[in-house]
Amino acid sequence: MPVDYTLMFLIALRFIPSLQLEGKRIHEAQLARAYNPGKGLAGKIRGLFPIIIPLVSNSLGKATVLGLTIDLRGYRSGRRTPMRDLSPSRTDVAGICCMGLLVAGYFAVLLV
Repeated sequence: MPVDYTLMFLIALRFIPSLQLEGKRIHEAQLARAYNPGKGLAGKIRGLFPIIIPLVSNSLGKATVLGLTIDLRGYRSGRRTPMRDLSPSRTDVAGICCMGLLVAGYFAVLLV
């Protein structure tokens, strides 16, 4: 499966709970403003518009920010970083030993 589709699917799954919470918050705000769209099926349909419009507007803003973030992190560059195994060289081992000696000397001075 391509990485783009996987990323798109995971982002969609990530936003579902936040959209539900935000929709609930908008609905409660409309209730606090005493918005009464009416009764019956027509009232329920009319009652969705004051919730859907701010919800879609906010989600488009989040999608814009997320798209810019993805671009800035280089997910769409098309180039992949090659995986290679790194093993410590002699200089790395020598540096680790020197740091170990310095830390041991520091604690030896503290204890004396």
